[in-house]
Amino acid sequence: MSEQIPFSWLESNGWLVLSGSVDTLSEIRAQSLSRLNADGAVAYISLAGDMGDALMDDMTDLGAPTGYLVDIEHDDNNSMYERLQSAGMIVIEPGNDIERLKRLMSQTVIRAIKDALESGALVLFEGIASGLAGEHIVQPNGKLTRGLKFVQNTYISPDTSSILETEDAEKVFIEHPETVFIGVQQGSALVLGPQGLVETWGEKQVTISLGSSIVNNDSTNND
Repeated sequence: MSEQIPFSWLESNGWLVLSGSVDTLSEIRAQSLSRLNADGAVAYISLAGDMGDALMDDMTDLGAPTGYLVDIEHDDNNSMYERLQSAGMIVIEPGNDIERLKRLMSQTVIRAIKDALESGALVLFEGIASGLAGEHIVQPNGKLTRGLKFVQNTYISPDTSSILETEDAEKVFIEHPETVFIGVQQGSALVLGPQGLVETWGEKQVTISLGSSIVNNDSTNND
């Protein structure tokens, strides 16, 4: 990992793509597809109202191979694990309820995603799913709780450019002052790869705040 990056992430052979809210004009999904192995399948997790129909249509228009929806609310554990673990790319469309998303991200789902990453998969976390990938999240009721810790020691805030823009970040820093704040604007993505590789995609509007300092992540862009 680069010494410039004040946090760590899950060691694997794959890629974590932390995106702001979806902008249909952005290149984040297309760039994610460009990392997909030719024989890889795309698995979709969607809590959107249309159960991922618009997402899958957009991905198909971008040239994605035939994929499949994994219903993390109703599928049995064996089916969920096999369909996620074997995917070359996983797209997580969160809907608008981070509490529900966290509840449905069971240990089976998390283990399957980690195993897919170890096999070299790319996992695209969109919108509030990016926030869940961090170590700390703030629930709608204001309660501070643990995220998935794919990216350790972080509070990730989609569609935010500064720690000063969100009261939730203040709650995290009061209890965990060592936490690193990551803000990812709509149409941008922070991309974390094997062997400490870091990239920014799209509009590249990604900021990192450690204590009182704010570092524009463009300076760590490896594109």
